Amino acid sequence: MTGRYCVDANIFITSWNTAYPIQVFPSLWQQISKHRSNIILIKPVFDEIDPISPSDQRLAKNERQDKYPLRVWMENNQFAATLITDATNSISLNLEKDYETNNNPKGANQNDITLIAYAKSEDKIVVTFEEKQPQLPGKKCNYKIPLICDEQQVECISFVEMLSRLGIKI
Repeated sequence: MTGRYCVDANIFITSWNTAYPIQVFPSLWQQISKHRSNIILIKPVFDEIDPISPSDQRLAKNERQDKYPLRVWMENNQFAATLITDATNSISLNLEKDYETNNNPKGANQNDITLIAYAKSEDKIVVTFEEKQPQLPGKKCNYKIPLICDEQQVECISFVEMLSRLGIKI
């Protein structure tokens, strides 16, 4: 994988649905597509983004487009899932223990930890909409992606910072 940026699912979900909808920012999405080789979507994160249910796999193209617009856009623009190696899984399991991952909505979930583990093992940059926590939480299960990245010496940046580094301007 040649990409530099391991993106959290919230990058696509929040951008598409709320912050930068394609109807308002079509040029942004065109440019993101042009930079897809620099964007890594690990399989667990890819699977979080507008997944098409098995019962809807056989829908007509226009029905799939209406029901799953982000996923269809991703497919049409050849975004693909990056598989996780055994080495990444090993790092992820250790981080899950260290950060008491329990899918607590206040902290990192298993996919977040796997994202960080992948970035750590492959020397990549994590991209998320999550904000840095101003205070250290009392429990490690409440740590969010930026704090865990900081502790693991993994660079973590915002979506806008990634756009800037890629030279994307709208």
